[in-house]
Amino acid sequence: MVRETSTSREVLRVYLDGVAQNVRDKYGVDVWFGEIMGKRWSYIAGCREDGLCHSYISPCRIRLSERFGLISNGWDNIPIDESDQILSSLRGELKEI
Repeated sequence: MVRETSTSREVLRVYLDGVAQNVRDKYGVDVWFGEIMGKRWSYIAGCREDGLCHSYISPCRIRLSERFGLISNGWDNIPIDESDQILSSLRGELKEI
């Protein structure tokens, strides 16, 4: 089994942090990303103020690939055509990983 290098993991983290910041800047919606390990979604990147993303509502989980997912507490506030475009772009980028 080939393990990914820490450099590629850092590149992924920086990319996903950028996506999360762009979504927050444009739509005012916090998103973060997790690596899917069975039922557990382990934080990789995204919204993280003081180490946490605060919300009084349950976040939604959107599977992007077998390995990665997006979590958000306001995803429904993004217009559907734009959210579909964001998800399609992310799925394309993560397909190679």
